[in-house]
Amino acid sequence: MAFTHVLVPTDFSDPAHRALRYAVEEATLHHAKVTLLHVMPQHTDTEVYYITGSPGTLPGFDPVLGGRLAVEPNPHPTVVRHDYIEAALTQLRDLMPASFEGVWEAEVATGPPAESIVRIARENAADLIVMGTHGRTGLPHVLLGSVAEKVVRLAACPVLTIRHQT
Repeated sequence: MAFTHVLVPTDFSDPAHRALRYAVEEATLHHAKVTLLHVMPQHTDTEVYYITGSPGTLPGFDPVLGGRLAVEPNPHPTVVRHDYIEAALTQLRDLMPASFEGVWEAEVATGPPAESIVRIARENAADLIVMGTHGRTGLPHVLLGSVAEKVVRLAACPVLTIRHQT
C-alpha cells in the first residue's frame, strides 16, 4: 500500500521523537507528505505581560522604607507576549530532520488529544498516522488512559504505534 500523507502527532516526548523517525522513513519510501501535529488544551491563550521595571530600578524607590515615592508612570511599558501556539509551531519545525527532502508542514490543534488527532487526519486526508506510545500498563494505563489506543479505535486510516523502549 502506498501512502500519500502521513500524520505524526507529537507531545514532544521521547516516544514521539522515535515515532517521527519511523514516519520520516515511511514518507521517504512512499514520497508522502508529512504533517507534524501538536494538540494543546482547549483554552490555550496568548499571555501578555506589561513590565515597567523592578522596584529597585524605579526612580523614587526607598530601599529603607520599602515603598515607592510618587513616581511618574512609564509611558512606554515593555510588553512581553508568550504565544503558546507559536511556540509549539517553532518546536514542531525544529523537529523535522534537515535530511528530509519531502513536503511537510507543522500544525497545532486544540481540544481533546485523540479526537483532535482523528479530526485533523480526516480534514487533511491523511492515510497513515504514526505516533508514539508510552507503553503504560496496569493501573497507570487505567488511570491515565492511552491517547494512542483511542486514536487506533477512532481513526478511519491505519495507525502505526511505536512503543517506547526503556
